Amino acid sequence: MGEAGRLRDKTTSNNIIRKGGIVGLKLTIRHHLLGGCALLLFAPACATSSKTAKPEPETAPAKKKGSAAKTATPASSSDDKSKSKSRPSDAAKAAKGTAVVEAPKPPPPPPEPEIPSKLPEPLYCPTPSEVQPGTDLTIRCAVKHGSATHRVVIHYRPSGTDRFLTADATRSHKGWYVVNIKGNEVRGSSLQFFAQAYNASDKMTAVNGSDESPNIVLIRKGGSGTAETGGTEQVVADEDPLARIQRERDAENAQNNEAHRRPAQNVWVAMGMGTGFGWYPTRIPELYTGARVKGWASGGVLHLLPEIGYQWTHHIAFSVQGRYQFVQTDLGAGCNGCPQPQDRAWAVLGRAYLFTDAIFGSASNLQLFGTGTLGAGTAFRLYVAPSPSSNTNIDFRTSDTVRGGPLAAGLGGGLVYNLTNYLVLAAELRGLSGFPKEAIVLEAGLSAQLAVWTLGARHAAAVEAAPELAPEPEYTPPD
Repeated sequence: MGEAGRLRDKTTSNNIIRKGGIVGLKLTIRHHLLGGCALLLFAPACATSSKTAKPEPETAPAKKKGSAAKTATPASSSDDKSKSKSRPSDAAKAAKGTAVVEAPKPPPPPPEPEIPSKLPEPLYCPTPSEVQPGTDLTIRCAVKHGSATHRVVIHYRPSGTDRFLTADATRSHKGWYVVNIKGNEVRGSSLQFFAQAYNASDKMTAVNGSDESPNIVLIRKGGSGTAETGGTEQVVADEDPLARIQRERDAENAQNNEAHRRPAQNVWVAMGMGTGFGWYPTRIPELYTGARVKGWASGGVLHLLPEIGYQWTHHIAFSVQGRYQFVQTDLGAGCNGCPQPQDRAWAVLGRAYLFTDAIFGSASNLQLFGTGTLGAGTAFRLYVAPSPSSNTNIDFRTSDTVRGGPLAAGLGGGLVYNLTNYLVLAAELRGLSGFPKEAIVLEAGLSAQLAVWTLGARHAAAVEAAPELAPEPEYTPPD
């Protein structure tokens, strides 16, 4: 074959090789394009299935793996980003769900009790007689309908302190006046409190207890007398041990025998009677003016003691008392036409009472009291027996009297027993001194006192009517 033929054959073969290479390159490119399109189409489905099923990865040739990786890189990165965005929210939801399951639900608060239809006193504050140390204490007070109470103030004294703290009560839906005392103030052996109600004019309308005779709540935990605060035990210095023992005894007695007390700002009436015995210095009797007498004498048959009073506080009262005395008379034997001796005496007396719980305690129905008296009238008379004698200084045929007065003043004391909050029995022993006509009488008396009208509540009702509150719905504990 000549040179021209070899060149032709070489050119032809080069063309064939070039054409075959071009065709192969086209096929390769087409193959990769189809594979890439397939991966793009099925990548989301594969990603979804990988989240749920997570199949084991297949082993692929290095070339395909590399090409597939290059082709699927955008889809994979976008899928990874979506996974990374979804993971924190899923983790947060899972953590939240776990926390809800693991954390114990707090016990639902007890439903608030209903206010009794009939309250035993104008300001009623029922409280537990004993609580655990370190626990919150809720004090609830209710006022009688029509009392026109504008606000209620609670004064409480934690153990170990020397003064009362003051808190304004809030009004609940059921009408209670409520104060919550934090657990860190419920410590020691007891907590004392008293309540005061005021009307819109800031005038006190009712009280429950006082600073001198407060209500007492015992604080006990196995008799330790300590308060737990923040996981530590804190020993609290208490007040006088004897006073603490007395208050604990009062609170224990109150559990079985709630003491009765006449409400403050109450008008009461009383009727009593008594008798006495007296002494006078050398005096001229009222009938036989020529005679001279002295010594001890009877205070008469009896005297009546009508009275009207006002209970200002639980421990202080004022009254106006009448004293009407019947004096014994004796005409003597064979005394015809003799003058008639005096047989009556009267006086109007202003009185002040001071009640105390020092001996029997605030939980007892018994109370000691003291009185101061000042008044005027014919005051009182002392009986002088007839004394026939040849001595003209003492000779008189009938009985006579010696008068003390017209002014009279004295001090007394006694004991009251509270049958109810409105009925009281009183026994009193007092001394009266008459002047400027000097004489002294020591008398004993018994009386019954009945409270008939609460002055403060009636006055407040004219200022402001008590608001009517809709009943609170029944408490439903959360699911």
